[in-house]
Amino acid sequence: MSLNLPPEKEPALYILMRSDLESLNPGKMVAQGAHAANQSVAMLSKDHSIYPLYEQWRSSTPCGFGVTLCLDVTGDQLPPVVEAAYRAGFAAGVTHDPSYPLQDGQVLHTLPLDTCGYVFGHKPDLYILLGQFDLLK
Repeated sequence: MSLNLPPEKEPALYILMRSDLESLNPGKMVAQGAHAANQSVAMLSKDHSIYPLYEQWRSSTPCGFGVTLCLDVTGDQLPPVVEAAYRAGFAAGVTHDPSYPLQDGQVLHTLPLDTCGYVFGHKPDLYILLGQFDLLK
């Protein structure tokens, strides 16, 4: 399913989730997406230049969050798209899990891994950068 953006300039938080990791099962994806969302909110709430847009997003529902979309990316795509978004002036970052769990038989390994990322801004403004990615299935 391709990403179709409406014409309105509503702010949105995009979670860029890696789909190329066999170990990143649905439960881990939810956890890593929560890490990315929390990381983005921590950054957005402190950045005075983006705070008005963040506040518009946050207050768009009575629950304290706005539109959030999760896109399907690979590990090779994640760093350059986050970097391009950041260079274009959008709030963006990579979520680095310092202790990503990986089960190998009876042994649990933990390793540092970039699992996902986020980009925040007006939906139409981000289309040229993010429109190439499908929604995560």
